[in-house]
Amino acid sequence: MKTNFTSTDDKYGFAVWQWSVLIAAFLLLAASSAAQDKPPGVKAPLPKIASASVPFYPPLARQTRIDGTVALRVSTDGRHVSAVEAESGHPLLVNAAEENVKTWQFESHTPTSFEVEFHYRLLPIKCDAECACDSEERESVLLQLPANVEISAKGYMTCDPAQEIVQRRPIWRRLIHHLKMLFS
Repeated sequence: MKTNFTSTDDKYGFAVWQWSVLIAAFLLLAASSAAQDKPPGVKAPLPKIASASVPFYPPLARQTRIDGTVALRVSTDGRHVSAVEAESGHPLLVNAAEENVKTWQFESHTPTSFEVEFHYRLLPIKCDAECACDSEERESVLLQLPANVEISAKGYMTCDPAQEIVQRRPIWRRLIHHLKMLFS
């Protein structure tokens, strides 16, 4: 079926409507591509750290043998940390991580928010018969700023040489030892 327009106003009105629809579609497409500067799954670049204090393993966490991961949400004002929110982690470790993040200063950037993970790990310690305790691994701090921080430290160890010697004897010798103690 063919449409006949009887007046020039109808012809121009229809043409204006077509162009309006095309322009609106183009603007929507442009706005959606501007909102998605990067493909899905690609995050905005993280700000670059200009200076930061070296993090430490909290002494009380070492004494109580607490380790684990702390996840923080950090917001910046373009140069400094403006807010820190703990998302997970033990309170002793969270406090140390938050205090460290507050020392960070950034190169000038657009204010942003991002996640940071602090991984606290206690190194395994072995003691010999003379209670000389040490770890085969070295304490370390690995900074992959601003997204990841790894801190490893030796835990505190107490040693009872008598207990160590008794535990190293084979079970049959321990049994004989206990029997001698009972009958002597």
